[in-house]
Amino acid sequence: MTSALVENLPRETADFLHRRTRRAGAGSVAEHVRHELITLARERAPIDNVVELAAEPDARPLPRPEVDHDAAILRSAYALPDDVWDVLCLRAAATGVPVSDYVHDELIALSRRTTIDDVMWEFGEVQAADPSLDIDFDAVLKAARYARGLD
Repeated sequence: MTSALVENLPRETADFLHRRTRRAGAGSVAEHVRHELITLARERAPIDNVVELAAEPDARPLPRPEVDHDAAILRSAYALPDDVWDVLCLRAAATGVPVSDYVHDELIALSRRTTIDDVMWEFGEVQAADPSLDIDFDAVLKAARYARGLD
């Protein structure tokens, strides 16, 4: 079982979530993670195909989700709505991992799928922390767009 609380995530993931929190102007990182989890749960994911297939009348049903102690803590800490909780539990069951592990892995994956805005914000924070750095933001933007095949 793995905790999905921000303080227990890998440093890079926690830093990403803190940056997104600042950028969004959220009151706390927990409030922002709640928003991210709600968004993740309400958007279609590839694992939803497995969940839907298991719901078919002649299909083998999914195992019961493993709601471990860490999962109960994360549900409470992020005040997740019932529909979001249900989706996360079904997806965890479909992948065969405890709910806390599933959410932990999803938050790490989220931090690895940065947007161009995330990249620019991170460079902006680096510049603000050390104004002596001469960062060419136009070059950073062009490089980020090129790396993603947008230009």
